[in-house]
Parts: sequence; C-alpha cells; structure tokens
Amino acid sequence: MLADLAHSLGCALISVRRHLKQVGYFRSYTHNGKWYTLRDSPRFNRDGLWHHKDIGFSKYGSLIATIVHLIARSSAGLSARDLGQKLQHPCHAVLTNLHKDHVLDRVQLAGEFRYLAIEDQLNRRQRALVTALAPSNSVTSLSTQTAVWVLVEHIKHPQFTFEQLAACLQEQRELTVSPQSIQQFFREHDLKKTPEAPT
Repeated sequence: MLADLAHSLGCALISVRRHLKQVGYFRSYTHNGKWYTLRDSPRFNRDGLWHHKDIGFSKYGSLIATIVHLIARSSAGLSARDLGQKLQHPCHAVLTNLHKDHVLDRVQLAGEFRYLAIEDQLNRRQRALVTALAPSNSVTSLSTQTAVWVLVEHIKHPQFTFEQLAACLQEQRELTVSPQSIQQFFREHDLKKTPEAPT
C-alpha cells in the first residue's frame, strides 16, 4: 500500500505516486484499489486477472472496467455467480448498479440474471444465445440468489400462495419467477406452506 511504500522509502506519498507512474503499476480491483504492484509482477490469466493471496489485479483496471470487459467478450453474458468465480470477489451490488445506470443489460435464465453488453449488435447476439440456452421446461430449480429471496418473502408472508409469492418477487425484487418454479423448489426441499387460517 502507498503508506507502506512511503514509510519504507522515507518519502512523501506524492513522491511515491510519481515513482510508481515512472516505473508502471497496477492497482487492485479488490480492497477498494488500495494495493499496488509493479507492472512486470502480474502473470495474468486468459481473463486478464492475477491474484496475490486474496488481492486481485486486472490488466483492465478497476472492478467496473473489468466486469464490463469480461461481459463484452462473453458469448452469452455472465451471471453474478460466473463473475464471482472468475474475479474471486463478490459483485452482486456492482452489477445491480451497472444495470440501473444502463451500463449493462440483463435477462433472466433459469431464475438467475445474466448480464449482457449494452452495445446493440453484441447485445442481440448475446440475447439470441441466452434464448437458445433457455430450457424448454419452464419449471426449473432456482438459483441460490433467487431461492434466498423466495424464502425471505415466504417468511415475511407465510400466507401467500405461490402465485402471490411470484407477484411479490416481481414487484419487490424485479425477479421473474414462475409460481411453478417456486412450487417445485418447495417440493425439492420438502418445505411446507403454512395453511391459511379458516374464515
């Protein structure tokens, strides 16, 4: 970190920054960009990523720039889970903000959002492949993220039918999940719906 370098070199932070600029460096995309490494140190993988312990560096710069690049070079977009595995860093909140800011597009596949590039031609190609990947049977197992939200809303509203849960998820979480998928999820995990009180 800059403070450690300044202490070791016995010079001010502004001097450290000037020296780093001269020799070349990368800043981490994890830990809020606090870690620095010399330009020649990383051995980037084919995604342009390199890790030292739990510190991640990208040849594309920041976390946002790296996410946008990885999605742009993907054939059918990437989910938050896909990106988390590549980056070894959670990025759900960043992806949500990038979608809200119209930096990324997204579609839902099997109860999980896949994030797509915003550029028209690339977006059309990615959407076409996502459509081809979509299972013909609409009743599918839920992603971990979607399952958590289903359980949260079920705990808050135990009296809701599967249809009402699906509508609630659409309204509150912008998640499109079929009532049949929710029912299948309950069946798979042997979850019991609380019976409605007699009227």
